[in-house]
Amino acid sequence: MDGSLGILYPHKGQYFIATRGSFDSKQAIKANALLHTKYAHTLPLINPQKTYLFEIIYPENRIVIDYGQKEELILLAVIDKETGKEEELPEIGFPVVKRYDGIYDLYALQTLQEKDREGFVIRFDSGFRVKVKFEEYVRLHRILTRVSSKNIWEYLSTNQSFEAILDKVPDEFYDWVRNTVDKLTENYQKIENYCKENFKDLGNRKDTALYFQTLLYPSVLFSMLDKRDYSPIIWKMIKPEYEKPFRESSEDDT
Repeated sequence: MDGSLGILYPHKGQYFIATRGSFDSKQAIKANALLHTKYAHTLPLINPQKTYLFEIIYPENRIVIDYGQKEELILLAVIDKETGKEEELPEIGFPVVKRYDGIYDLYALQTLQEKDREGFVIRFDSGFRVKVKFEEYVRLHRILTRVSSKNIWEYLSTNQSFEAILDKVPDEFYDWVRNTVDKLTENYQKIENYCKENFKDLGNRKDTALYFQTLLYPSVLFSMLDKRDYSPIIWKMIKPEYEKPFRESSEDDT
């Protein structure tokens, strides 16, 4: 599952969910809202002697996999507090993580790579777990966590092509990149067109300089006058704030 780990805990006679990093992270706040509304009917069935672990899924918590508009607490494991042993997942009203029992060959897992899934968690008899992620997920995760509005600005400002990173990525990512490119390109062209339309060489540098000072972007106009490349100046003017298509994964993500 491609979300955040939620840990159920009791407090003053009620149940709440924390993430590994915080009691009041955005993911924890959302999980508690779901727990006390959508899953309120499960609360009387929770065993206080057990620790319940969940995957917190909702649109704003997307990392790579798109679960659409799903808002769910998916039960991953139940641990006995006294023995530390893992229990069978109870049917108490939470959706339960999909299990693949009877697979003992690691290579066999490679034939089970499924679309829109992160990968497998291999559980050994001792309870030790190893996460195996699908190749496509790893590739998309690498792309999505590297690319930002500033990366795109750098590609454009240095005349690099980023077409390769758009191959076989989610539509939402493609659209975000294209919108970012279009916005930056439009801003660049607005400044360039303005300067071209208003550029005048008045015959001597003093009068021309005084004229440029009455306009926007005099530094670009001076570069035009001196027949120098003015594109770095414009790109610097429109450098965007840092923004990503989806949030980056954190220590709370599973």
